[in-house]
Amino acid sequence: MPRRNRTPKHQPYQPTTAAAPLKKRFASKQAAARAVVELSKYHLDLQLDIYQSPVDGGWYLTTATEL
Repeated sequence: MPRRNRTPKHQPYQPTTAAAPLKKRFASKQAAARAVVELSKYHLDLQLDIYQSPVDGGWYLTTATEL
């Protein structure tokens, strides 16, 4: 009698907490700035900065400030 494979299928890791959402790439600095304005409406104490990735050239949001 053949054995049955009951191994669960692989589930890729997806961070689902509000503290660590998936990174969202913006095509332009202006689009990222609009996202900062929109997010500041819902999270009043959140300080976001915009940076350009040297890897793919996209624009991203971050809470870390450069010293």
